[in-house]
Amino acid sequence: MDSGLCDQGLDCSEHLHTLNLRIKKMKQNRQNSNSKFMPWFAALKHSVQAALRIDRSQFTALQAIPGTIGVALPLVIGVLTGHVVGGVSLAGGAAMTGSVGLTYSYRARIRTLLLACTGVAVSAFVGSMTGRIGWLSVLAIGIWGVGAGMLVALDQSAMVVGLQSVVALIILTHFELDPIHALEQAALMFAGALLQTILILLPSPWKSTSPERSALSVLYQKLTDYAVNPSSEQSRQVRNALIKAQTMLYDSDTRSQREKILSGLLEEAEQIRLSLMLLARSRQNLEKSAMGQTATMEQLDQIRQATVASLQKIVNELKPASRASKLSDTRPSQHMKAALAVLRGRDQTCSSEETIQEVLRFSDALRDQLHRARKLATSWKYAHQGTRLPVRSIPRRAYLQLHNAQAILRANFTPRSATFRHAMRLGVTLALATTMYLLLPPLRDRGYWIPLTALLVLRSDFASTFMRGMARMLGTMLGAVLAALLASLILPHPGILVIAIAITVYLAYSVLFANYAIFSVFITIEVVFLLAFVIPQPPLTAAYRAIDTAIGGTLALIMYIAWPTWEQSRVPAYIADHLEAIRHYFVAVMESYIHPEAYRNSRLYELRKASRLAHSNAEASLQRAQQEPEPHHTDLELAQNLFDTEITLATSILTLEAYLIDNPAHQPLPMVTEFSKKVDQALRILATSLREGQAVTALPDLQEALRRLQAERPANRAQPELSADLRFVIAEARRIVTAVNALSRLISLRYASSDHDIG
Repeated sequence: MDSGLCDQGLDCSEHLHTLNLRIKKMKQNRQNSNSKFMPWFAALKHSVQAALRIDRSQFTALQAIPGTIGVALPLVIGVLTGHVVGGVSLAGGAAMTGSVGLTYSYRARIRTLLLACTGVAVSAFVGSMTGRIGWLSVLAIGIWGVGAGMLVALDQSAMVVGLQSVVALIILTHFELDPIHALEQAALMFAGALLQTILILLPSPWKSTSPERSALSVLYQKLTDYAVNPSSEQSRQVRNALIKAQTMLYDSDTRSQREKILSGLLEEAEQIRLSLMLLARSRQNLEKSAMGQTATMEQLDQIRQATVASLQKIVNELKPASRASKLSDTRPSQHMKAALAVLRGRDQTCSSEETIQEVLRFSDALRDQLHRARKLATSWKYAHQGTRLPVRSIPRRAYLQLHNAQAILRANFTPRSATFRHAMRLGVTLALATTMYLLLPPLRDRGYWIPLTALLVLRSDFASTFMRGMARMLGTMLGAVLAALLASLILPHPGILVIAIAITVYLAYSVLFANYAIFSVFITIEVVFLLAFVIPQPPLTAAYRAIDTAIGGTLALIMYIAWPTWEQSRVPAYIADHLEAIRHYFVAVMESYIHPEAYRNSRLYELRKASRLAHSNAEASLQRAQQEPEPHHTDLELAQNLFDTEITLATSILTLEAYLIDNPAHQPLPMVTEFSKKVDQALRILATSLREGQAVTALPDLQEALRRLQAERPANRAQPELSADLRFVIAEARRIVTAVNALSRLISLRYASSDHDIG
């Protein structure tokens, strides 16, 4: 019997056996429980635990210093010159933009800060003007809320701009000013925000690559972990690190030599990941076929250990404030070279010769990639001295988003969009909260904290809303108590008050990403002390802040429950998008096998990036949906199984592209055309079924296409290169067929019961 068919049968039987076990477990779960989601109590418990969790790796003590100076400096000048109100206005504008300097790349920081300055100034003017007319302020806050909700569809920086703009609008509606004073107030807040921008960016020219370098350091550390243990979990962490590094670098100014070097490191990381994947696959083939002699496996272990050592050296070079030795240590490269020399000189059996040749080829490519990456990692520090390295610039994502923002917003401006529903809910909630405090006399003079809290609590998904709501309410109440205790001691002395504000601002910025509840404690104290300069703040006022925060937070939680945007309903679409991205990627890779001259690294890079982003979106959607308390119409276990199978499919396609990269002179393979077309057609049918909720129509006969492809293998060694290329494609084609058939079988489950489906 043909060994390829035997291998195929083993692969298929193993995968289908695993699939059958999953299906059996799913059916048992359906019989044992009417609900597939955590009960409300468990979901709320999870939210409280998340609100109290502290991520120590997210402390931003150094980054908080410029933002703190930006808030404190206007207050100091205002107190010394006697222009306290002007100083408070400047400090208020600075406080609203200070958190932007804690993250983002240098270029993205500039863009976000300038947009936030403008948004805060315009919102401050509109808020001051409409504050005198109750219904107009309700309308303005509602419209601003809808706009901020829609900006969530773009990216995090757009969301920050929208959020800060609404905060400025809500606070300034409390100060009912005439047009002249409203314009003056807006100008002061704009100046304060602009001052904050300058202070945040001033130290950046010589530290502008810190966020990018940190992201790359994390990426190479994940590659190191993957080299040690090439498991699916480690692979997932590498993917996530790649996405974060790409996001950071796409917003950078790639015209500078230093940024080009960091972009080159990102590209090398891509290639290293693919080479590691190929080596892991080759090792598995040796082990499964009983060809892995002890001596050969020892050399492979040597190669792996040398790879780990080389990657760790790159990590040390990239770490901020790294004290890595400047001496060049080439021992990892020498160890790899020695292991490869032993493999080349070892006599191999006929059955293992081709696999060993693959290992040698992939290892040679990996060694070259590690050498280039190490050279780039050590040279970025000296880029200003005129170092010139052959690196490729990566297109700036900011430019692409600038031209697509309108299209993205237009596409989401429909009731079918979860973003649109969240935006409408946010607008209605803010309008309702504003109406509440304007109509109730006890809240009239202080109730603007109600819509402010509702704005900060209400998010587009359950987990974020309830976690943030719990954190905000707990933190604000504790902050209000502390502010009340401190107010009676320091309010009489402006100098001490300025010092207290500076300390609380610094602490708030330092823990913003580590724990939102602790951040809320310090930001509450800061706001109470800041407003104490212009509004009498007796200790009782701090208690009012706690009460208003509880009202606003509770209102936001009630509005989410009454008008939910369940993530569960979005899961099938994300999984379909992931499968569609995989399909486009597959077609491009196979086209490069059929027509080698059509290979375009940049095109495949973009398709791979799109596939990875779709993977990240689907995975995040599943995680959020699993934290929701109530079932609707989405079988999350089935969806998870679909997603896992798609990962298997994507891994095979990545492996096929990695082979192309390591074998640029491969032979044309026109015989794979039919197989490629049938897989493309099958994936299109499956993606349509997921997205539109339709039954799976008859799929092309992929097994027959695979058999025909296997029949094309040369019967002799007259064409060794063609034989090796085709053999590799066939090996991955078997896994692709198995994965596609598994997807078809899983999707058919959605129609097995009218009560349980995935969409």
